[in-house]
Amino acid sequence: MTTNPIVTQPLYDLVVFKNETDTNVNLSQHFDDPFTTGEVASFELADNSLGGGVTNVLLFDQAEAGAPKTVDNFSNYVQNGDYVNSIIHRSVPNFIVQGGGFTVKDLGIEQVPAAPPVVNEFSADRSNLRGTMAMAKLGDDPNSATNQWFFNLADNSANLDNQNGGFTVFGEVLTNADLEPVDAIAALPIIDASGANPAFTDLPVIAEDPNNPVVESDANLVGYSNISISQQNELEFEVVSNSNPDLVNVSINEGELTLDYADNQSGTADISIKATDLLGDSVEDTFTVKVADREFDPDVLGSSVYRFLNQNTSTHLYTTSENERDFIIKNLPNYVSEGASYVSVDSLTGSPEPQQVYRFLNQNTGTQLYTISATEKDFIANNLDNFSLESESFFAYTTQQPGTIPIYRFSLPETGSHFYTPSASEKDFVEDNLPNYQSEGIAYYAFPVDL
Repeated sequence: MTTNPIVTQPLYDLVVFKNETDTNVNLSQHFDDPFTTGEVASFELADNSLGGGVTNVLLFDQAEAGAPKTVDNFSNYVQNGDYVNSIIHRSVPNFIVQGGGFTVKDLGIEQVPAAPPVVNEFSADRSNLRGTMAMAKLGDDPNSATNQWFFNLADNSANLDNQNGGFTVFGEVLTNADLEPVDAIAALPIIDASGANPAFTDLPVIAEDPNNPVVESDANLVGYSNISISQQNELEFEVVSNSNPDLVNVSINEGELTLDYADNQSGTADISIKATDLLGDSVEDTFTVKVADREFDPDVLGSSVYRFLNQNTSTHLYTTSENERDFIIKNLPNYVSEGASYVSVDSLTGSPEPQQVYRFLNQNTGTQLYTISATEKDFIANNLDNFSLESESFFAYTTQQPGTIPIYRFSLPETGSHFYTPSASEKDFVEDNLPNYQSEGIAYYAFPVDL
């Protein structure tokens, strides 16, 4: 099984003006490994001669695609130290090796204290394939998993994915080297020690004489000296290509992409970014940066409208005020500049006469709403006390005029926020991939930045 990373939101094309300040993009807003947040469990054998002794397992703890309740359940046992001196008590070649249920000290057997069972989180997208880790449970109860887990030695999907609700896979070994200790355990001789405990019918034994395996001390058992969990970066990012490094310098630091524009240069650069997950799988996305000269006719065109992404709410703020733009860049790190989105219409000239675009602040959500409709503006002002009219505004057209482009508007009913874009490709992506966004058509018409 593989947990390929995905593009959650494309790296959209940017248009900025010559001598613009740097653009910063949080890449975690655009890429994701839907199975994990980067938690890794390390299984350290007491006998490190068994395949190197350490198996690292990527835990599938992320909500929806992962198994977060199962990982939380496993993590609680780890944090309580319940798995220290625990043993592999069951080994079935070409099938599984199983542990988590028993500890042994001086050949004294103790059961790992069982917490309440965890709900079954089986998914066909997390199948019981070789190298995966799953929870053991009672055969007739899918929601009976407690402390015991097992490693799949082979493709067991045909069997274990279909047994009474399926066995929940909640992790996968990071590399082939991490599977070597598990394979070494599976290669050990096996004895029936059910006289010591009914669960020990297939007990693997570390024996000097494989033809005469006996248990004379704890060293003859496959024990874990420690199991721990650490947090690693879910994804690593790299710049794959930049078609015009003389125009824009591209760098990545701790998941933040920085675009540094050369002085007094205009042109276009195509940039590709790769995201690689902890299992070594990767995905790429490419976007275009255009640095424009901005030679506009002042009798027709107004100010550029800058777009910022609020990383806390995943919504956008638009402003024509360069003072507000600079204040946000310098003082509000949760806002990411996405450059000039489009250009407003001059408020004093033009035919037909442009109309004011009003900006409201939703005080409940901290997000903005923009409307060119005086009727909607009056309704909001008179009926929605949580919306306050802000002084920042700009002008646009209610109908398409030569040289203008539509600005599309979407609503997100569950949060009461809105989304605006002049990009037809971004509009199509939202319509095709984000069903919780409802299209509200065209909000108004403005000029593109590269006119």
